[in-house]
Amino acid sequence: MQVEELMTLEDEELREIKPIFGLIFLFKWVHDPAGDKAEQPLTDYDPELFFANQVINDACATYALLSILMNRSKDITIGDELKNVKDFSMALSGKDRGWAIGNSELIRQAHNSFTRQDPFEIEY
Repeated sequence: MQVEELMTLEDEELREIKPIFGLIFLFKWVHDPAGDKAEQPLTDYDPELFFANQVINDACATYALLSILMNRSKDITIGDELKNVKDFSMALSGKDRGWAIGNSELIRQAHNSFTRQDPFEIEY
């Protein structure tokens, strides 16, 4: 699996990186308290679609990548751990799927392995 950063969605650029298993769109989120509403459960969705709410801070890319992998598990080998998480959590809500991901020690270790190492450490 490989991740590519794109600056545009032009056909030519997309053709160069095929096959494409998924796209992750990144943008700055600004909290709008006036837009807060009570969480409404989804009622019209594909039950075969894997989506996990992000319940762990600073893990948005991990959740996005996992959703892509879980939704393409017929095309790619996702391994036993991800298969077990997917099989266990498919009957759960999106929020509970998020907790299932957050409670996987293997996923947590993989996520934490990408933590940026700070060359300076200030001790108090």
